[in-house]
Amino acid sequence: MSEARTDWFSFLPPVAKKWVKYLGGFTVGVGVGLAPFLGAAAVPGFRPLLSLYPIYVRETLIPLSILLMGMIGVIVQLASFGKPSKKKLKRWFIGSVVVFVVSFLVLLGLYSLFVVRVEGKQESELVPFTVITGTPTVPPRPPMSRCTCVVGEPAELCIADISLNPLNVRSCFGVQRVIVATLALSLLYLILTSSLAAAVGLLVLTDLRHARSRRK
Repeated sequence: MSEARTDWFSFLPPVAKKWVKYLGGFTVGVGVGLAPFLGAAAVPGFRPLLSLYPIYVRETLIPLSILLMGMIGVIVQLASFGKPSKKKLKRWFIGSVVVFVVSFLVLLGLYSLFVVRVEGKQESELVPFTVITGTPTVPPRPPMSRCTCVVGEPAELCIADISLNPLNVRSCFGVQRVIVATLALSLLYLILTSSLAAAVGLLVLTDLRHARSRRK
């Protein structure tokens, strides 16, 4: 005989119920709905921007992205209750596009300098892997370093010799350099995806404004 499950949600007062519904929608709902875009779910024929990042960085960026997307959803929903002017929406949209273009170009430049792609074995097959080194060549390092790579050689050759272990990468390319490069690329990813989400949100608000004006 199965035990009866208690619906604790029914004990909440109306306002608290709505709060839980909104919070779940803007976190869990946003995360599930945008899972392919954020790289949390695979879709045939589509590769998210996050696939360009190392696996250990993706595990951090996915939950951070969900929080940011949820906040943008809250802001768009709140703005929809008001009546922002056409001029204001246009100014906000242009601003989000400018942020997107600038962050895209900066990400493109830094990615080519900070990231190398090498091949590694996975289930007896050679597959490409992404490694953040912070520099295209092996830099000078302290005398006590255990790295065996030659200073000045291409980062790809060094990674092929030392394996993909993040500890080995930091030993050869410098802990601070790798951390700063990872932080910069992560911030650019969040800014780029957030500016795109903001632009789409402003498009929704503009469409809503046009719908209201047609009903008058």
